[in-house]
Amino acid sequence: MSFEEFRRTGEFSDITVIVNKTEFKLHTFPLIAKSEYFKKTVSSTTAPYVIEFDNKFPGGADIFNLVADYCYSIPISIDQKNIVPLRSAACFIECDTLSTLIDKRFDEILLIAHAKYDLNIPLQLLEQCAGEYEPWAKQTHIVDKCLQCIIESLGRGIGLQLSKSERDIVARLRLEWIIELIKLCPKENKLAILPFVKHYVTTRVLQQNQVQQNMSTPSSSGENQDEHHSAFTPVIKKEDTTVTNDDEKRTIIDEIIQALGNIIEELPLIWLNSVYEKAVELKCECEPILASCITQALLNSTRHNDTLENIPDDVMTKLLERVHKHKEDHVKDPKTLAKLSTLLDSYVGQLRQRGALTSEQFVKLASCIPKEKRNSHDSLLLALDEILKDEKSTQLSNTEREELLSQIDFSRVTEETITACKSNKLIPQQLITDAALALCVKLRKQLEDTEHRLHSIEFELGKSRPTHSSSSKYRTPQLNSSFRLPPRSRSTYTHTYDIPRNNSIYNYTKYNHDSDLDYIVPSRYLSSASSSRYGSYSSAYHY
Repeated sequence: MSFEEFRRTGEFSDITVIVNKTEFKLHTFPLIAKSEYFKKTVSSTTAPYVIEFDNKFPGGADIFNLVADYCYSIPISIDQKNIVPLRSAACFIECDTLSTLIDKRFDEILLIAHAKYDLNIPLQLLEQCAGEYEPWAKQTHIVDKCLQCIIESLGRGIGLQLSKSERDIVARLRLEWIIELIKLCPKENKLAILPFVKHYVTTRVLQQNQVQQNMSTPSSSGENQDEHHSAFTPVIKKEDTTVTNDDEKRTIIDEIIQALGNIIEELPLIWLNSVYEKAVELKCECEPILASCITQALLNSTRHNDTLENIPDDVMTKLLERVHKHKEDHVKDPKTLAKLSTLLDSYVGQLRQRGALTSEQFVKLASCIPKEKRNSHDSLLLALDEILKDEKSTQLSNTEREELLSQIDFSRVTEETITACKSNKLIPQQLITDAALALCVKLRKQLEDTEHRLHSIEFELGKSRPTHSSSSKYRTPQLNSSFRLPPRSRSTYTHTYDIPRNNSIYNYTKYNHDSDLDYIVPSRYLSSASSSRYGSYSSAYHY
């Protein structure tokens, strides 16, 4: 039996449902047959039945109209625009058959999005879960499915280039969902979440001043607004982004930085510096964590696209100030100190080559790590030499000059550096002399160590050298293959004697002297006869 005609006309209606002041003339049987909610309500009241939802029904009158059609077995359209409200409404009226149908359709939509590498679909579905649908979306696991689909898409590299609509949706997502995405992301794919999170923080925290300006001063034209913005720093419009207050910004920075952990070191240094400055301004709890991550990012800067050469000097100076502020933490780790020393020397060398190194910068850079912990002081002394040769150095007071000189350990410089700086009259000759004497002591110590090692090697070789009796055993094959008797102008006679077995009193190895090879008889002269157990004995007499 079809109830569609009664649904359209409202004929024989015995129940009225009011949703947002919109009345629906319906029939109890189709409703109670599909919905436990209506079944309980009708059984607890008397006719005429009137149920008023006001603003409580998910999706309002439009969604209830679709739910009513389904109860009357009228086919309804379920798409990604209405699926979240419909699933919430089905949960609200406790309609299991509709819930099962929508869940199946929801899985199909996400599967198609995954196959098409479309990140926009799960983002749109997730955004629909906010607001009035959030309790039902969480209860029905719609949020979890959307988050998982987004993570899988990001792991396949889809999020590296977000579209304009995707960036707008990301900026509007709830913070708790961003944190959940970070936690769900597998350790091996953690880097995939960084562009996503970077855009969220940039939009919700770093660019809020622009949002407020756009809201107070609307633009008359949108032309060329995207010229100076990258793929992850879009133009912020008042209709695209919710303005966050300082408390919300503080919460965003703290929670995201803590959730990311050490992986934040992989983000660009310039961006990290901007976040750090905002964290200091807002007095965020994560400020020490950010400072430590910036230090590690600096040490690993060769792995980033923004190498030291691409970082502006003012930003680099601020970054190094963060390092200086927390240098006590670095002193405990020798490996970190060694890397940091190399990094600072490289940066000082770059500034020196560009002629951009000032005395103030020199002091800040040199004092980032303790003087006695540096790998070398050559780059600092060469940089100081150029600073003092500059015309402006004559304006330095004695106190300022002493502060500059105090940053150098002159006992730890090389000969080339001493030679390059010895003619600088602003460097006290006493310091140059001390450096030269320290170098002499260092070289003498190296020479003594080398001599000691050589003596040790000779002693070990002497202990392992074979005795005379065993010497011929090992030397004979070598001489047999390589030694040749020199031609002689005098006559040489060779006589062969058979040596009795029991009367062998001669030992030919006594002629085996290292200092006189003429007395060594090669084995090829001993192979002519072998009449006894000991063979034959050949002796050469020289006349």
